[in-house]
Amino acid sequence: MSSIICPHCKAELIRYDKTYKCEQNHCYDLAKEGYLNLLPVNKKKSKSPGDNDLMIAARRHFLEQGYYNPLIEAIRNTVKEELNFKKKTFKVLDSGCGEGFYTQHALRNKHPKSQIFGTDISKYAVKIAAKKYKDNFFFVSSAYHLPVATQSMDLLLSVFSPNDPKEFHRVLKTDGYLIVASPAENHMKQLAELIYNDFRPHEHKIEEDLAAQFEVHLGKRISFDIYLKSAETLQALHKMTPYYYNTSKEAQDKIANCNDITVTCDFHLTVLKPIQK
Repeated sequence: MSSIICPHCKAELIRYDKTYKCEQNHCYDLAKEGYLNLLPVNKKKSKSPGDNDLMIAARRHFLEQGYYNPLIEAIRNTVKEELNFKKKTFKVLDSGCGEGFYTQHALRNKHPKSQIFGTDISKYAVKIAAKKYKDNFFFVSSAYHLPVATQSMDLLLSVFSPNDPKEFHRVLKTDGYLIVASPAENHMKQLAELIYNDFRPHEHKIEEDLAAQFEVHLGKRISFDIYLKSAETLQALHKMTPYYYNTSKEAQDKIANCNDITVTCDFHLTVLKPIQK
């Protein structure tokens, strides 16, 4: 049985060659890169919602240099050592998957037979993910209207992405897990100080935001410093953060001329289980 459902009528989507079709004859063609666009027009708030190609390219440039490897390792070790899956293979949904880096490196490489799905509202991101990581299945959708069958996923991953507690609860199996990676207090402190001259610590509200549908299974803090010795890499980091669109010309010039900076990476990794009602 397919885990992907029609965004219009919620019926199961069945693959016929390069087309997916439901019993109501709603059809969705695979793009040449191998992904599906399952985001209805009435769910878009703009012509091209989500991260644009500039942000996606910057994120890939930064991540592929290995700066976030400690976070990748933490996710990988959490799944391997601390989650009690009854089967060696399982179904994973990466919600807000971006260009697919986190799921590929934290899960696919260590669980080659598991089914990994990735979705993002950005078509640019999904296109790049599907083109590079062909063993995973990607589709465009909103985290608030997931075209995913009820109780079909063993694991749901959300890395710096929007979280919808009701939808996440719906798609997870009763014995499934939700892993959320979010900024901790001092995340990107030095970059923020470069832009704004001061720094407002991040608030941690994941447990509170999800409390109606999930209970905390475990929590971790992952903190480390990265040393950036090129303005190009610092600019890539800047472009993949929410700071980018609120940066003054003066601050942009500071970043463009900064060839030597240490930046704190500070994360919360929270594992939650769905509350049974």
